[in-house]
Amino acid sequence: MDQRHRRPAAPLLRQAAPLLRQADRRRLLTPFGLGIGVALVGSLIFIAVGFVNRTTTQIPILAAGLAVLGLTLGALAVACVVAVVRAGREGRDARAFWAALTGGVVVLGAAGALSAAIVLALVWSSARQ
Repeated sequence: MDQRHRRPAAPLLRQAAPLLRQADRRRLLTPFGLGIGVALVGSLIFIAVGFVNRTTTQIPILAAGLAVLGLTLGALAVACVVAVVRAGREGRDARAFWAALTGGVVVLGAAGALSAAIVLALVWSSARQ
C-alpha cells in the first residue's frame, strides 16, 4: 500500500471526548462555593472550640458559631432556590426536586442554628446581670 492511500490517524483522536466540557469547568469551584465552604468549616470549628472551652466565654463562642452557621445555611438555602428556578426553567424536573428537598432541609438547619444562637445569647445576657 502506498503512503498516499492510507487513512490518517487524526480522526481517531477527534473521537476522544474532552476531559472536561466548558460547563463542567465552571462548576468545579466558584467564589460562592468557596465562601460557603470556608464559612461552614469555620463555624463548625468555632462551635467545636465552644464545646471544649470551659471558661466564661463558652456561651458567647457557641452563640457566635451557631449564628454564623445559621447565616451560612441560609445563604446555601437561597442558592438552592436559585437552583430550583434554573432547573425548572430548563425542564429538569428531577434536579429541581432534589434541589428543593435539599433547600428545605438546609432551611430547617438554618432555623435551628439561628434559634439556638438566640437562646444562648439570651441566656448569656441574663446570666451576666
